[in-house]
Amino acid sequence: MARNTLMIRALENSDRKGVRKLVEHVTGPIAFIFSNKDPFALSKFLSDNKAAAPAKGGQISPKDIIVPAMNTGVAPGPFISELAALKIPARVKTGVIHITEDSVAVKAGDTVSNAMAQMLSRLGIEPMELQLKLVAAYTDGNVLTAESFDIDIESLFKEVILGHQYAVNLSVNACIPTADTIPLIIVKANMEAKSLALEVGFFTPDMLDVYLAKADSQALALAAALAERDPQAIPSEMLNQVKAAAASSSATAPASDKAEQKKKPEEEPEEEEEAVAGLGGLFG
Repeated sequence: MARNTLMIRALENSDRKGVRKLVEHVTGPIAFIFSNKDPFALSKFLSDNKAAAPAKGGQISPKDIIVPAMNTGVAPGPFISELAALKIPARVKTGVIHITEDSVAVKAGDTVSNAMAQMLSRLGIEPMELQLKLVAAYTDGNVLTAESFDIDIESLFKEVILGHQYAVNLSVNACIPTADTIPLIIVKANMEAKSLALEVGFFTPDMLDVYLAKADSQALALAAALAERDPQAIPSEMLNQVKAAAASSSATAPASDKAEQKKKPEEEPEEEEEAVAGLGGLFG
């Protein structure tokens, strides 16, 4: 730290490219920091290292100042009246004054009164924060201002991750192979090939379980349709499977779906009844 006039003279006499632009920022209480750190990293370091400070009368509170419930350790006397005047609930307990519950002493944006500042100090509460703020930085021939450092690192990191996800998604769906997405593209192609084979009935040995599962599902669905018409039309063993599958489905289905499942058509064409009856013959 030095007199601003001395620092301005040093900047004006420097032969470093662009450093004279710092002169306009040398106003008020200023300190110079010389560091090898990146300006953004330095700004974050200073922001993370704040010091607590007591409140002063006339200050504007940047946040709600909370007075927590506590044992003040002060014997009964005028102090309890001072707390009451500041609307801080307190009572005498075991020979000392206790603040009975958490309370907002000063709301954010309000002015701290002299009486409140003295009370907070007596209670050992330091609600204010002191920190060095990076006003401007000279790096690589350029002067960066405070607006450049006001970055939410966490939000920026989330945006970078989201951008990466979009890029991967685009690469996979557009079949643009990269070292990172080739495994995903192969997995996607394999799934689509199996889905196509299942749809058109192209049998492959490694899909035997899938075909059997599909056939079993379709058989149960057909049996369920027949059971609604005539429970005697299908074997009891299959009827039990249908009931078990229906119970499992109803247990996980939303209430609205259950309501729809309970609805039955009032009338069905005679041709459909005959068709179902004919299918019943398949099960003996």
